[in-house]
Amino acid sequence: MTSPTYLLGRRLSLSRHHSACLASLPLRSSSLAYFSSSSAATQVSSASSPSAFQKSANQTNSSQSNSNSTSNRRISLKPSTAVALTTASLLSGYCLGTRHTEDIHALQKDRALPSGELRGCCSCDSPDASKPQQDTPLPWQLTEPQKELPSKLSKIVGREHVLDGTRQTSKTSAFLKGTRLGRGAALCIVQPGSLREAVDCLKAIVDADCVVIPQGANTGLTGGSVPRNNTPDTRPPTILSLKRLTTHFPIDDGQRVLCLAGCGISTLATSISTWFPDRESHSILGSTFLNPTTAAGIAFGSGGVYLRKGPARTDRALYCKVSRNKFGENEITVVNTLGVEGLEDSDFVEHSGEDAIGALDVYAKDVQQGYRRVMAKSSDSKFGNAKSSDSDYQNKVCENTGEVSRYNADTSGEDCNRSEGKVLILATVHDTFPAPTKKRVFWVSFPDMETTLKFRREVCLNDPKDLPISCEYLDRDSVDIIDRSGRILTYMIRFLGMGDLMGYLWRVKCMIEGMPFSWAPLICDKTLHVLNNWVPEAIPSKFMKAGREWDHHAMVAVGDFGDGSLDCFMERLDAFVKSYNEKAVSKEDEVGKKIISVVEAESEAEVTALNAFRFVAATAFKVFCVGEDLQGVSVDYALPKNGGRSPPLTDSAAEPIKRMRYSHFGCNVVHEDLAYALGVDTRSEKLALKHSVEDEGGKLPAEHGHGTEYNAPDDTKKRWMSMDPLNVMNPGVGGLNSCEKYAQN
Repeated sequence: MTSPTYLLGRRLSLSRHHSACLASLPLRSSSLAYFSSSSAATQVSSASSPSAFQKSANQTNSSQSNSNSTSNRRISLKPSTAVALTTASLLSGYCLGTRHTEDIHALQKDRALPSGELRGCCSCDSPDASKPQQDTPLPWQLTEPQKELPSKLSKIVGREHVLDGTRQTSKTSAFLKGTRLGRGAALCIVQPGSLREAVDCLKAIVDADCVVIPQGANTGLTGGSVPRNNTPDTRPPTILSLKRLTTHFPIDDGQRVLCLAGCGISTLATSISTWFPDRESHSILGSTFLNPTTAAGIAFGSGGVYLRKGPARTDRALYCKVSRNKFGENEITVVNTLGVEGLEDSDFVEHSGEDAIGALDVYAKDVQQGYRRVMAKSSDSKFGNAKSSDSDYQNKVCENTGEVSRYNADTSGEDCNRSEGKVLILATVHDTFPAPTKKRVFWVSFPDMETTLKFRREVCLNDPKDLPISCEYLDRDSVDIIDRSGRILTYMIRFLGMGDLMGYLWRVKCMIEGMPFSWAPLICDKTLHVLNNWVPEAIPSKFMKAGREWDHHAMVAVGDFGDGSLDCFMERLDAFVKSYNEKAVSKEDEVGKKIISVVEAESEAEVTALNAFRFVAATAFKVFCVGEDLQGVSVDYALPKNGGRSPPLTDSAAEPIKRMRYSHFGCNVVHEDLAYALGVDTRSEKLALKHSVEDEGGKLPAEHGHGTEYNAPDDTKKRWMSMDPLNVMNPGVGGLNSCEKYAQN
């Protein structure tokens, strides 16, 4: 956490040209200074008196502790006794460790479990995707420059920000082990504290003939942000963690925000709501308590809950590419498409030693320290007018065609988009969005999938001008499993929120599951499953009643944005429901029974409960599998915009005990969880489902990135190879060859 900030009312010393560039930023009418810390964002009026922020000169002394009145007793042992005890302890430790290894292998035999992330996904293109990565001998024969790299990086960022990555410890585990899959060793882990340090570290790593693993919060699900040691490549990896670069600030009177690469989406959401209560950031639900970074969202293609916002995307960024000149020297090219006045490349004299990186570092430091700065604005240039969100998405998602709405292999846009670590993203510009002045949330239930899909086409996606805020689908198995195994989790999110405390508890759970005991990987989920039914239903009974009586459900949030969109949507909803519920029902005992059920959330507490219920789906599925002694696999895919039915399982496929489907219904991105009995070959079942999805015109993956688990299409691979011709940035991602210059070994 940063230290308290103070408004000092003094001017920062800058070079004449640099001062001129930044001073050219016009003073906005709000005349506010915006600055943020790692925990919260603060807004300070320029009229505030500096004296109000002075540190107090008087410091109080802490009270003295009482001395212990009991004297220590000395215990003496004979040397022979001490040797015997030491030998017995070592032998016991060896036996316990050996037994633990046997137990853990027995525990994992014939058992596959899903990640338990809030919206987990997986696939199986990669040959080793479903196999646990084993500890392998490190294949590095270090050269002198590689041996000297850690000390060289220490001189750049400080010794405390360089960690030994050759072994997994309590300090390094968060960097070396993936959230769901992947783990490996690295020569070292470096955490720069400024953009300039990040570029200098990148240059030092590449010059030492090491490969770079860019990393944000390391919350990815497909293994794309951690080292891989089971490849033919003998170059040692170095993790370049950008999580210290958390500064973010608004531009354009809050219409947009500029974020350094380590800024978390939860932190950003809190800041925007504090600075501008009538605006909101791109991501305000989902896995926000894990606080993944905004840069990772761009690099790995996250997002999809919000129909009016689309997936994470921006063409305005500051990022680095690595290449080699004709003399064989490594070159770091900084690409600047931020489009901010005072930060354009044209604002700096060539060879002057000043550039956008230095200027942005100064601005970010001022923000961190609480200096009063004029709010920046976009330039009237090609980059200043470029997209900072997927502004065409509303029209695309409403097209009733055989194409998918979004997927990770999309090659459009600036190179930073879906780059998956092949460039080093330093900063990005993102749109903020109007917050609705009024919101209504409905739980709509249907008897069959055909009616559900018709509701999506005719009511939700009828007009791109009045789309709902979100539309999330749950099938009957989803409702049953969340209710059976997700009540405690739902209550935790309802009452603790999606902030830092929930994130801390999640990290504690992960720490327990990683303890060196055979029972550790399952104990938390077993406990949650056993205690679940001791807890009342997590959502009001009116929703659970509909959940049990109907097979298909849509949670629809609709907002009023001052353009009549809420009224238009409600007219369509009323007409659609009335057309079904007034029809005669063929069976005599069903006359008068509603075909479609609509239940409205009548309070903010009910809305929070429904959101929590939906977003613990994947976690509840893992708890269910562990508690019922089942295997579980998860697959994430996009179906065509004119589709949406479940991809058929093959005749030879094993029958899943549960087939749980929940989706971002508006864009047809589906998360499917399948539970199998122990002993079923889950890898072959995933492969079969993948091929079935593709036969239906779907694409995998739809979000979270390819990582090491998905094989990317050829055009996507070619795009990545053109970004990183030396293959020094995140080698092996998406099925690419991991060796230097993509050479075959």
